[in-house]
Amino acid sequence: MKENIQEKIIDFLINNGAGQVGFCRLDNDDFGTNDFNLKYAISYTIPLSDAVVEQINDKPTHTYFHHYRSVNTLIDNNSLKTGLILQKAGYKYVPVPASQSVNGLKGIFSHKYAAVKAGLGYIGKSGLFISNINGPRVRLGTILTDCDEFDFNTNILECQCGSCTLCVKACPAMAITGETWNPGEPREKIIDALACSQHMKKAYQNIGRGVVCGICMRVCPKGFSKSTE
Repeated sequence: MKENIQEKIIDFLINNGAGQVGFCRLDNDDFGTNDFNLKYAISYTIPLSDAVVEQINDKPTHTYFHHYRSVNTLIDNNSLKTGLILQKAGYKYVPVPASQSVNGLKGIFSHKYAAVKAGLGYIGKSGLFISNINGPRVRLGTILTDCDEFDFNTNILECQCGSCTLCVKACPAMAITGETWNPGEPREKIIDALACSQHMKKAYQNIGRGVVCGICMRVCPKGFSKSTE
């Protein structure tokens, strides 16, 4: 049973664009899970187009905004269909929206938290999730479930940014502190999310209604690993 449903989910997600797929247990105090009483999560990445990301310089592009929305739609569809696989097998599920904020800054559950616990990467100084394969050039999908028929990751990766401060210097909102995040610490230690959001709304209202930027993602050297190997 374990191998069957886990392999089925991995095959489905990989065949529909995922770069990585991982599984994790959630702690009792994890944000959002108590609302659903679902103690496990499936996390996956969808790689972004390098060609699109590399067009971002001192501001986002209209193409990036469209790409961002298209990938979010793919994630929502994949998460729903993954949930239906779980439900058909007798389990409950909640597909976490790819991009939805509650009270302006946070969603119902942190995609980044699940991805780190699933062993897919770590949180960088920028506050972005840094994938083991694609660096920050990914969007994340998460499905919460009560299914315990998985092999779960138990290895939490530490931040591997080292002394790099390229994202700190590039941030037009000066929202990145340059501090290193550690598990259990608030995101405010590394990034002022309100300053980031306010800058986007003010500076990029004519590009994607001020909801995207991408500059810190663009300059991160972890995103260039494939082209420099």
